Amino acid sequence: MLFEIMKQYIKLMRPKNWLKNVFVFVPISFALEFTDWGLLTTTIIAFTAFCLVSSAIYVFNDIFDAEKDAMHPIKHKRPVASGMIKKRNAWMFLLLLVFAGFGVALFAGIIVMPFIAAYLLVNIVYTIWLKHIPIFDCFCIASGFVLRVFTGGAAYGGGLSDWLFLTIAAMSLFMAFGKRRGELIKTDGSSTRVVLSKYNMVFLNGLMFVCAGLSIVFYSLWAMSRGSNIIYTVPLIIFIVCKYLLLVCDDNSHGDPTTVITSDKTLLFACAAYAVITIVLLYTGTML
Repeated sequence: MLFEIMKQYIKLMRPKNWLKNVFVFVPISFALEFTDWGLLTTTIIAFTAFCLVSSAIYVFNDIFDAEKDAMHPIKHKRPVASGMIKKRNAWMFLLLLVFAGFGVALFAGIIVMPFIAAYLLVNIVYTIWLKHIPIFDCFCIASGFVLRVFTGGAAYGGGLSDWLFLTIAAMSLFMAFGKRRGELIKTDGSSTRVVLSKYNMVFLNGLMFVCAGLSIVFYSLWAMSRGSNIIYTVPLIIFIVCKYLLLVCDDNSHGDPTTVITSDKTLLFACAAYAVITIVLLYTGTML
């Protein structure tokens, strides 16, 4: 019985979505500070804090949408919607996660906390209000990825280049519009997302391809400005974007970034290959 209860609370935290928090490691990796154990430890602490706070947001979302989720063919299995975890207990767990998250963030430095607090605030407003307003909803989703990167930058004490910021922003919007596209194509009258009725496939396809193209352009400009032969990773980025597009445009896809990436071995391998090649080029300065 105790094991089942713990399983439900872990499920409520949605640890699978912690994959999104690896964006926290982007700044320290590209700043060539990944081998500095002190800075790396601080970044890992910031990553842990972000995992706790992002889980708190998922709990808040499940509490707020419990009644609607209970009528959904898939979401009714969520711990709060199914009644496995009572709302009162979920609220207590949410507060525990928030306090734990900010407590851990203190060890990464006070400067990290405003970004985590901004993430928390944006997502609360998103859950209550902005997720029902087209365009705003996708920008809120994208802001989460941008704030993750800024959190990582604050953790190691460095900034973020203009081109890299634009790359992250465009790529985040690309994934956000792709997510909405997947949800829209799966709509069968049982969807609890009111905002989907305000979107259409032509609009979402257009913006998705625009943001995908901008991601490649901005990354290419960053690569040229960065040097260290990073420009040679651009074809691999193009492949990753194309493969992601192919998967998102599949009528069976829900468009969730985590699911899309983890469910395809080719895309996972390409992402891993990109990470390895980029690290080698950045940290060895290999001339090709």
